[in-house]
Amino acid sequence: MTIALSALSIVLFPALALGAIRAGGPAALWRTTGAGIGVILLLALVLAAPWAGNVLAPTYGYGYTAPRTLMLFGLTLGLPLLSAGFVTQILARIRFRVVVYAIGVGCTALAWLAGVLLALRVLYIV
Repeated sequence: MTIALSALSIVLFPALALGAIRAGGPAALWRTTGAGIGVILLLALVLAAPWAGNVLAPTYGYGYTAPRTLMLFGLTLGLPLLSAGFVTQILARIRFRVVVYAIGVGCTALAWLAGVLLALRVLYIV
């Protein structure tokens, strides 16, 4: 499930960000980005619960799993959305949408990679 969410955030969100800034300017872009990050963090809280299938929650408790799930989802899914928002706002003046989308996807993929490496460092190697 996280692979599908990562793929969607890398491929789909730069297009959503580009559409938002073209339709409503920077305010619409940051509303869209904030809503996306909010949905991701809400999904992380839900997936940390034992009734959602988290096998660590019954043993260690929700207080153990929720912060780690929030950090993992925030770094691997939220950071790419934030990156796409910044890149889209910076490159919004470029006329060719395909170029802005391609650069957005590239920066989002790099942000995802950085988020994964940082999550591995923080959550597993400490």
